[in-house]
Amino acid sequence: MVLNYLKIINSKNKNLPIHIGILCAMPEELGSSLNYLSNIEINDHGDLRIYSGECNLNINSSKSLYLSVALSGWGKVGSARAATRVISNVFKGKSVDVLFFFGVAGAIDSNLNQGDIVVASKLVQHDMDARPIFDKYVIPPLNKEFLLADLKWVDWSSSILNEANLSEFGSINTGLIATGDKFVSKENEVKKLEDDFKDLLGVEMEGASVAQVSIQENIPWQIIRVISDSANKSSQNDFESFLKIYKKYSSKIIKVFIENIFKSPLKIIL
Repeated sequence: MVLNYLKIINSKNKNLPIHIGILCAMPEELGSSLNYLSNIEINDHGDLRIYSGECNLNINSSKSLYLSVALSGWGKVGSARAATRVISNVFKGKSVDVLFFFGVAGAIDSNLNQGDIVVASKLVQHDMDARPIFDKYVIPPLNKEFLLADLKWVDWSSSILNEANLSEFGSINTGLIATGDKFVSKENEVKKLEDDFKDLLGVEMEGASVAQVSIQENIPWQIIRVISDSANKSSQNDFESFLKIYKKYSSKIIKVFIENIFKSPLKIIL
């Protein structure tokens, strides 16, 4: 009886479409990715606009693939709000199955160069400090300092990026990313982060808040960052000049994830 029930469930799941949520903070990080959508529906929530549609890439699968895409703006509040809205977005009766955040980050690790890619295996909110009630960096609702990505998703992300033709980008890395409502560019700020987090690769302003929302909403997630600058006194100029180039290629990384989603650890893929 149980086996027959499971067969029915599995049969139904095989026919369900996959719905990917995609977030970026800035238009340059999204690039031309909206071109991957057809039959677009637009949902506005105040100044947040979500574009949903059918994926028009040539993907060899009997399942339909839907995409919901939005720009969060800078910072933890905006990205948390956008993540919540995208996760709850429904297209053709199907809610989002997995959430990706793509964007740039400043390098803390001196071995990283402009254009290198970092897949977040864990994240921390470097401006979280609820002492003395909680230890520094511990996120009160989760009682955790670090937000750990599912290793299956990290391995899959690293694998597909390494196999892709991304000649415009550098090395593929995995590790710790720090998030805070601050554009880090001063030497003393970098030194403090290095002292507090010995294995820190990069710093940005949205990833850990998106991860926290995804964890609390119980949805798979992955944060992918490209190094734009070295988080130093020249960061602003490096950041701005890099964005002008990056916007031409940013959609290539997003495309890699869309094209390989049917090989991902999503439980709905049977």
